[in-house]
Amino acid sequence: MSNPKKAAPSTQPPEPPAFIVPRAWLITLTVLIVIPWLIAGTLYLWRGLDSAPAVLPADDPPSREAASGPWGVLEVSPIVISPPIELIDDDWARDADAGKYWFLPDTGLPVAEVFLSSTGLSREQVSRLLAASRPEPRINGIVIEPDPDLARSLAPDVRARLYIQLAKSPLNLDQVQAFRYHGESADAWLGPSLIAPATRRLVNPLTYRHGEHVYFADQALVRPQIADAGERRRLAKALLRQLTVRVRLSVPSLSEVPGLATYWGRGGRRTDIRPLLESIVGRGADRSLDIVHLLPAFARERLYRYPRLTAQDLDRPVLANCLWSALNFFNTIPDDRYLDVNVAVERLKQDYTLIENHYELGDIVALVDERGNIFHAVVYLADDLVFTKNGTSPVAPWVILPLDIVVDYYRPRSEKPQLIYHRRKDF
Repeated sequence: MSNPKKAAPSTQPPEPPAFIVPRAWLITLTVLIVIPWLIAGTLYLWRGLDSAPAVLPADDPPSREAASGPWGVLEVSPIVISPPIELIDDDWARDADAGKYWFLPDTGLPVAEVFLSSTGLSREQVSRLLAASRPEPRINGIVIEPDPDLARSLAPDVRARLYIQLAKSPLNLDQVQAFRYHGESADAWLGPSLIAPATRRLVNPLTYRHGEHVYFADQALVRPQIADAGERRRLAKALLRQLTVRVRLSVPSLSEVPGLATYWGRGGRRTDIRPLLESIVGRGADRSLDIVHLLPAFARERLYRYPRLTAQDLDRPVLANCLWSALNFFNTIPDDRYLDVNVAVERLKQDYTLIENHYELGDIVALVDERGNIFHAVVYLADDLVFTKNGTSPVAPWVILPLDIVVDYYRPRSEKPQLIYHRRKDF
């Protein structure tokens, strides 16, 4: 792309550099390990918001009632959003070389043969791939240039096993940055009418499942086959559809208001939101409101929306990520000092304490992989719901999701991450 900071239709960043937790901390704290770090990489800083995204009916279960707690009675309704078409550049996935090669670092031909065979590829397919490989001293491994027809012919389960392993190397960008959708099928993901039937027939056979998400990583195969620029953008919009939830709080009586104001008014906002809670009582059958109105300004202004870059952002060497969002949750004006890894880590060390239970609005939840590296951070809201930005591009929105869906979204990074909860000491 001519402008490297234009919106790229990926909701999954390349694997960031790891912040290794000292072994002594792991031994001492057992469950409550570690200092969180700031995920480094190419990130985008919010500077203004676009118009509301398209909201489409969800293919997931109907509304449910959240577990009871100090947050009150919550009704959770799944919805699906996708970015405005204006945010999607026609040149997405134009770099054909991005998916042209499979990189196997620190791997020789004998190991590569064993690996490829283990994914379920036939002997003939393995032979064809090895014949299309060459040694690459710079990665101490080999590079494979798969035949496009062979890549298209992979069975979904074989594609899943192969691509999940390829995604463990940041060199395989298409697999690392694979589109993903929490749902049962590619048809549910792509929606009923966004793209042409011919485009759907190109994409569907190339999707695969991992956990509770459907994945697509073969944009390099599909894009050249779609001549119409508008259809390419509509495909990107369809692939960027993302599940989220709307949450409504019921206020049945005035006696509930003090407790609800205490819970939702953390950060010195209790007096501000009490009149709103009181206004809901006595409204007849609908004694509820969307919790977006109860969140701090930072979250309220971003929820269900997409970042929009400005000229000022193009000059920034480092731009915002999920932990920047988490640390600024209670800030009216975002603190850009958290763009600095060291400052962000020091803030968590000095101003937060680690907790094990009785979580409250605004607690930060860090996802830690099996090696003790934190790779994502979210903000706890209530019950199992968190405020999160999954991915770092301008086409990755801020949303509310159940925490287990966020964990599954990042399954390629960690199958069983540890969840570490942090609370500000001044709350």
